[in-house]
Amino acid sequence: MIQSSKKCLVVDDLPFNTQVLKAQLNHLGYAVDCCFSGKKAITQAFEHDYDFIFMDISMPDMSGDEAATSILKYSSKEPAPIIFALSGHDEPQVLPQCFNLWLTKPVNKQQLSEIMHNSIIKS
Repeated sequence: MIQSSKKCLVVDDLPFNTQVLKAQLNHLGYAVDCCFSGKKAITQAFEHDYDFIFMDISMPDMSGDEAATSILKYSSKEPAPIIFALSGHDEPQVLPQCFNLWLTKPVNKQQLSEIMHNSIIKS
């Protein structure tokens, strides 16, 4: 297990999905908060300095693209948080600019470990 001071926010309108990803990230040693809407994600991102945000792209109140764009546009955190798109669908040919990487759910534990390791090295 990695011990990290890095903080993560997991955003998905389905509580089961947030709990699975939270458990995986906790196992890797990350502090994790969860929320269930794009609007709440924006609020939490401004109240806390998250290093990583895992954002479902399809939520009822606001799309993940809209929430991620708002977070990046108004964030004063330097460097800006790394935002991963979460979807049950394959990656689009063009990744929206607000996302650093596309992850297809369910996220594989080994893949998540590698992605986090590589993201920390780059940040």
